[in-house]
Amino acid sequence: MNEPIRTAAMHGTQCRLAVIIAIKAMIVLFELVCVLGQYAVFPVSAAVVEEVPETAPGLWPYRIAAVLGILCVEVALAAVWPLLTLVRDRDIFSGRAIAWVDLVIGCACAEGLLVLFVLVFAGSGLQYVDPVTRESVPAALSMPLMALTLVVGLLLIAAFVLLMLVMRSLLTQAIVQRRELEAVI
Repeated sequence: MNEPIRTAAMHGTQCRLAVIIAIKAMIVLFELVCVLGQYAVFPVSAAVVEEVPETAPGLWPYRIAAVLGILCVEVALAAVWPLLTLVRDRDIFSGRAIAWVDLVIGCACAEGLLVLFVLVFAGSGLQYVDPVTRESVPAALSMPLMALTLVVGLLLIAAFVLLMLVMRSLLTQAIVQRRELEAVI
């Protein structure tokens, strides 16, 4: 191999490694933010219920959905780490990546189900009984913009899942072609 090609290849490897390290550092940062977010759900939701008591019927369902939603993000981010390691080791087409990609797709599907649950729950028409006056009023489970945001979120999640399914298909085809090429060589 002549010197300019060798230098370019080394530079490409160094850039790839730098990008992988940067992405892994971002994953660690995002994981920490997610853990903080899971913790913050409880005092923030309690403060909302204290400020707007009509939201009380949604306190625990929304808390659970929020914690599980953040957990889906954490698991998906954790699944990206071994994928990056496979890229670093130039082993992404070995077939071991499929399980990690499937995990990311599964997390996105679970996230979509959680968003759908919140959307349905928000429109469920629960009643809030004021403890002082004993008056029953519709629970304040959502705002008009919240429903729109959830629908847009569902569409984005669906688009992400479809994109990941296409990428998984391409990865599978590349793995098959690599194995065929290795058999020829």
